[in-house]
Amino acid sequence: MFRIRGCSTIEKIDRQSPPRYFRKHKLHKTTFSSSLIYLSISSYSMIGVKRRRCVHLLFFICVLVAISSFSSSFTIPEEEEVGEGKKLRDNNQFEDLKERYGHRSSSDSNLIFYTIGDWGVRGIDGIDGGKNFPGSAQMAVAQQMKLLAENVQPQFVATLGDNFYGAGVGSLEDRQWDYKYEQVYLKNNSSLRSTRWFASLGDHDHCGNVQAQIDYHSAKNYLWHLGKAKTPYYHKEFRIGGGSSTSDSDNISDEMQLIVVDWVGLEGLLAGKEKRRFEDQLGDFASAEAGEEQFNWLKRVLERGHGKYRWRVVTGHRPIISASSRFAHDNVAYPGESSTREALRVLLENSDVDVYLNGHDHTAQHACTQRDDFNGKNKLTHYITNGIGGYELHHLVDNDKRPIETLDAKNTFHGFAMHSVTKDKFDTVFIGHDGKVELELSFDKTQQRCN
Repeated sequence: MFRIRGCSTIEKIDRQSPPRYFRKHKLHKTTFSSSLIYLSISSYSMIGVKRRRCVHLLFFICVLVAISSFSSSFTIPEEEEVGEGKKLRDNNQFEDLKERYGHRSSSDSNLIFYTIGDWGVRGIDGIDGGKNFPGSAQMAVAQQMKLLAENVQPQFVATLGDNFYGAGVGSLEDRQWDYKYEQVYLKNNSSLRSTRWFASLGDHDHCGNVQAQIDYHSAKNYLWHLGKAKTPYYHKEFRIGGGSSTSDSDNISDEMQLIVVDWVGLEGLLAGKEKRRFEDQLGDFASAEAGEEQFNWLKRVLERGHGKYRWRVVTGHRPIISASSRFAHDNVAYPGESSTREALRVLLENSDVDVYLNGHDHTAQHACTQRDDFNGKNKLTHYITNGIGGYELHHLVDNDKRPIETLDAKNTFHGFAMHSVTKDKFDTVFIGHDGKVELELSFDKTQQRCN
C-alpha cells in the first residue's frame, strides 16, 4: 500500500503517470493497438513501393485506434464493479430513508444536504481504499450518493476538505477535475448533476493551486463553489421550509446558516510560529496575513448573525475534538494544529454555533459540549467528524483514552453523511460504501444535555 508522506511525492505520481486503475482495466486495448503499429512499421521496409500507399493508410488507422484507446482509458465505465465486486444499482435500498426524509416538496419540508470528506483519491497509484475495501472506495461511495439522491434529493453537497489527494490541483485544466470529481459524482446521475457543491479546503488542497479551486466555479462548472476572489471562505443561508436565501440582510429566523472556513488559512494566524503540517509547501493562502484577515471575517460573521438563524453550522477540515489515534499524535507532532483547535473551540462555543462539521480524521464521530448561556440554560455544540469519503481509514484510541465529549466513533466503513434539518431537529445519517446505514445521530433545538 502506498502511503502519503507529503504533498510533493503524490503530486508527481498523480500528474505524470496514468492511474493504475486505468492501466489495469484498459491495458488490452492499448497493447493490441501498439502491436498493430509495430507490425506495420516492421513490414514497411519489406514491401515494394507500389504497396506503400496502402501501408500508409493502414498505419494512419492504427495510430487513430491507439489514440482512441488511450483516451478511453480515462473514462469511467458506467457499470463499474465497486466495493467488493458488487454492482450497486438497487434503488429500493433507501426506501426507508425516502419515507422518513424525502418530502422536501411540502411547505414545512426539511432541508436536506450531504457531506463528504477526504474523498479525492481516485486514480492515485497504489491506493485502493485500504486492504479491506478492494477496488475504488471513492467510486463505491459515489455510487451510493447517486442512489440516495434519486430517493432523497439534497439541496447541496458540502465537502470537508482534502478534495484532491495528494497535492490538490495544479490548474483549472488539471485532469483530476474530470476523473476525481466530474465523472465520479456528476456523470450519469440527474439528481447530483444539478446539485451545488459548497467546498472547503484541506491541508492537501493547500499543497496545490488554491486559486484554481476558487476559480473553477466561474471558469468551468457553476455547481462548484469555494468562495470568490482570493478568499476560500464564505457563508450561505438556506431557508428550512424550502428554497434558499443568500442575502446578508435577510432577517428570517427559520434559516440555517452555513459558514465555511479554511482551516489551514486560519492556522496561519492561530498557530503562530509553531510547527505546521506541510509548512514548507504552503503558499500565500496559508500565511499569517491571510489567517488574520479570515479570523476577523469569521468574528464579524458570527457577531452579525448572533440570534438571527434557527441553526448555525460551520464546516472546516480538521477536527476540534476527536477519538482517533491520529488526533492524539498530531497534537504533539504539530503544535500549531492544537493551538488552532483551542482558539476555534472558544470562538464557536461562545457564539451560537450548533454544529461543527469536519473531515481530516478518516473516521465517523460525534462529540458534544455543553455550557451555560446568559439565560441560565445549557448551550450545546455538536462536533461531527466525516473523513471517510475514500482514503484509507484511521485507528481509534481505546475507550478509556477518548475525550469525555465523545459520544460515537466508528472506523469500519467508507461513506458519506446525509443531514436533515427542520426548525426544531437536526438528524445525521451515515451511509456506508455498500448502502447500509452505519450510524444515526439526532438532536433538537431545545435539548440541554448532550446525552
